[in-house]
Amino acid sequence: MRNPSPRTNDDALSFSSIIKSEIVALQVKKDSDKRSLAAGIIMPGVQIKGEALDVLNKIKGVLSEACEASLDLNSGARLFLRGVFLVCGYMTDPETKYRIELRPQDEQAYDVITDILATFDISWTDSKRDDIHSIYIMNGDHVADFLGIIGANNARLNFENIRIKRELKSQANRLANCDNGNAGRLAEASAKRETLIAKLLSSPEADNLPRNLYEAAIIHQENPGASIAELGKMMNPPIGKSGMNHRLTRLIEIAENL
Repeated sequence: MRNPSPRTNDDALSFSSIIKSEIVALQVKKDSDKRSLAAGIIMPGVQIKGEALDVLNKIKGVLSEACEASLDLNSGARLFLRGVFLVCGYMTDPETKYRIELRPQDEQAYDVITDILATFDISWTDSKRDDIHSIYIMNGDHVADFLGIIGANNARLNFENIRIKRELKSQANRLANCDNGNAGRLAEASAKRETLIAKLLSSPEADNLPRNLYEAAIIHQENPGASIAELGKMMNPPIGKSGMNHRLTRLIEIAENL
């Protein structure tokens, strides 16, 4: 029987180990739940070792009973998915990306797992290489839901905290990029305005400018880098930002037609 390919991301193994340690410690009292958990461990058809083997050894007494595992959504299906994660599940470090991966080899197990995920409204993508199915859950909300379903509530809380920090950081970066972009556009517009107004003042057309426009052009030329609102306050008498912007816009129109 082929084993799942070994993971190369230590962070993913570390976070997966935290989840598995948490769900291994959860008590399962009802025999029907134990059978559901055992089915989740056995059905994927991969080598059973580590935490999954420890759990199976503890509940193997119920396997000899002639009773099928329950897959009801209130309990059995949750225990089944817990067993699946223990034997062939991984979670990537959420500091890097949001992804839970389940890798069953058995076709029937794949069908059961995906049916349960669909019933819980958890979206997934999949791929198959050799005999191994890979089921990927990559939506952040659905990763959190899956952790809750299998009983990894502490891991879910940790995941949500990391997710909030990442999203706040991403939002701050977007705002910074937006501010930088706006600053760049404003600087470009200001440089263009200075060039055009300087061109206008050095042309014969400057003598034909109305007094209010001429004064606005002079104030602008004498105060490079000042904002439109600041330029408006320097006018005599002072005018508002809107009024100053109107005069500068008119000056640019005249200069562009020279």
